[in-house]
Amino acid sequence: METLVEDMFARLLKRSCSAAFVRAAERDPGEKQLALVWAEIEESGLANALVDEQHEGFGLSLTQILPLIFLMGEHALPLPLTETMVARALLRRAGVEPPLAPIILATAVSREGQGTIQTAELPLARTAGYMLVARGETFDLVELTPSVLSSSCSQFSLSAQVIARPEHIRNSIPAGAMALRETVAFLHAAKMAGAMQFVLQMTIDYAQTRTQFGRPIGKFQAIQQQISVMAEYVAATRMAVELAGATGALLPDPLAAGVAKECASSAALIVAQTAHSVHGAIGISREHDLQLYTRRLAEWRAAEGAESYWAMQVGREFFGSNTERTADFVRARLSV
Repeated sequence: METLVEDMFARLLKRSCSAAFVRAAERDPGEKQLALVWAEIEESGLANALVDEQHEGFGLSLTQILPLIFLMGEHALPLPLTETMVARALLRRAGVEPPLAPIILATAVSREGQGTIQTAELPLARTAGYMLVARGETFDLVELTPSVLSSSCSQFSLSAQVIARPEHIRNSIPAGAMALRETVAFLHAAKMAGAMQFVLQMTIDYAQTRTQFGRPIGKFQAIQQQISVMAEYVAATRMAVELAGATGALLPDPLAAGVAKECASSAALIVAQTAHSVHGAIGISREHDLQLYTRRLAEWRAAEGAESYWAMQVGREFFGSNTERTADFVRARLSV
């Protein structure tokens, strides 16, 4: 089942999510082609991959959709599909009919009793129709009209801060004990793993074709060393993500999700810097695809806490566990 879904999604992305499509979405989030691709995703049923079969979903687990999230990162999909998958599953389980539009996930930075619902910068907020936001004891479904989105932080960014009022809430469900922030951080980490894998391959291909002093630059030991370090960070990130997502359930292990986000955010900085170093000035040009990925890595790295935030959370968990040795803590709390 998972292989069939992955193959279907890979074909869809190859056909519909080209670099030209991503650039068009960045220029105009209301671009008609973006709506057509979302309609194709809806028709395929992928947005309901985590929804139970009794509610006409695929009934897959987070572990089973991980390959799909990696593909989203590899193609820089400018739609919050993975967040929509989780949001729809949560809404369905609470007996709420989810909207037929992309949904982003967020945690509010404003206090529950305040009159506004405020978030940090949210990746892909400009291509979403709704936001499921954690506010105290509830998850609120907020409609994202243009009036609630902040001005773009840069010319081509699809991120935005949300500042909404209670009248924008269309529904609410109990939060229970669900760790939404850890889940969102994990989803960003998984997309980063896919994007970094693509950046690594892009850098290898460039090093094999770009010549200097009569031979490909990939033949020089200094370049080989840089790419080897990149590969180590990419592999470590993917392993951390796979471990955190190996719950067989809807949500990741919260502590392991924090570790995965810390690994991904730390690696993203090094991978992006090294890729641009190998590519030289061409990598930052608007015409080159590398900057499409490294800009997204920068946004995902900061979203829901960068590496310093999650390192601190994991450290607090360790010191609060009364475990004498780090290895014992890892075996007890982070092993599958």
